[in-house]
Amino acid sequence: MRAVVLGLAMLALQSGYEHADEVDAVPGHFRYQRALRVPAGVQGQACVVVDGAMYTHTDGKLSALRIYSGGQEVPFALTESGQAGQEEEPARVMNLGSRGGAIVFDLAMPARAYTQVVLGIGAHDFYATAKVSGGSAVGETKTELGKFGLFDLRSQGLARSTTLGLQESTFAVLHVELTMTDISSWGKAHETAFEPGIVSGASVPPSREAQTLYTVVAETGAVEQRGRESVAQMRVAAHVPIERVHMGVDAGFKRDFLRAVTVTGKPDGGGPEETVEGEISRVQRAAPGDGVPAIRAEKMDVDALLGSDLRQAATVTVAIRNEDDAALPVRSVALMMRQRKICFEAVAGAEYVLRYGDPAPVRAPVYDYARLFRASAAAANVTLGPELMNADFRDDVAPKGFLERYPQVLWVVLLAVIAALGSVALRNGQRMGRRR
Repeated sequence: MRAVVLGLAMLALQSGYEHADEVDAVPGHFRYQRALRVPAGVQGQACVVVDGAMYTHTDGKLSALRIYSGGQEVPFALTESGQAGQEEEPARVMNLGSRGGAIVFDLAMPARAYTQVVLGIGAHDFYATAKVSGGSAVGETKTELGKFGLFDLRSQGLARSTTLGLQESTFAVLHVELTMTDISSWGKAHETAFEPGIVSGASVPPSREAQTLYTVVAETGAVEQRGRESVAQMRVAAHVPIERVHMGVDAGFKRDFLRAVTVTGKPDGGGPEETVEGEISRVQRAAPGDGVPAIRAEKMDVDALLGSDLRQAATVTVAIRNEDDAALPVRSVALMMRQRKICFEAVAGAEYVLRYGDPAPVRAPVYDYARLFRASAAAANVTLGPELMNADFRDDVAPKGFLERYPQVLWVVLLAVIAALGSVALRNGQRMGRRR
């Protein structure tokens, strides 16, 4: 018994000493502060978007910040766009066959809202019209959802798209009639039979309403031509995550294109570089026949999760490979991270200040507000003031003593002592009884 209790005491002491360097946050701990500008008269949930400076000055630990109002700490919750949102899901293909020269099939859709369906089509050099309708079950009355143009122009140095761009829908079943035309060059059709077996499946991305939002952390309009590449470079501060790159071209540029893109992160302090490959593209073509939709497809983002800059500053290079084509008139290149927000309950007329940047590790806050938090679509948008030095900052803010911060350790030790003394007394009593 004594061994067990003393073991628990040692475990508590060990756990406490592992966090002995953490301190409880006080306003004077934080080096930086920014005003939180809540719209006038707002009462209730209010949220502010996290920027790169907060990541840099908290060493990437967003829990190491606090909100104060009138000198009092204000509970908050951290949210991350896409963190607990929808994931891409499969849609099961049913009743695949042909009718009247078209490939026909049904899709069993996931039980949620959706705005896109990506068809798996094992064919090349085609233009297709997909007539789509939705219903509650196979064979029941269906609602017409429209016609959509799909295409594969890879052999012409352009893009491929097999995505149905719907209005937000919740139909349990989609019915698709796919009419396909083989094209070796635009406007020249070939009589080639496409068998139903080319439809291999379908996937359903998150709906537009649930898709991940992004925040710009670095942007430049300085794009250099280096041989056959258009190159942009940006400096990124330490601990700032890079999760997407967006490229913009001049508004007056109307040509179709497909370009490979390489994104490279090189940490300042040395170490391995990280490279991500992707593509940007645009196709805008008139319909190849009467009664079918035109093509309007554009992709100007590359998903680029880089880890090289998470612990130290880095240089990120974005290279657009033009090959033998004329260089794109790129006007901007932006590095982005998933949108993070700090949300709290605002009181009308109150003033709020955000403080962060502690030279010593700060314990993570524990708020019932964060545990019970539910994001509101009606939350007010709060803007950040400029980053300023905290006038109350003190380098010599002393952490509390170990037992003051971990009083449970003292109780465990006391219980261990009591248990040990009780055990000794019990044994002594038993010995006295045997002697009698």
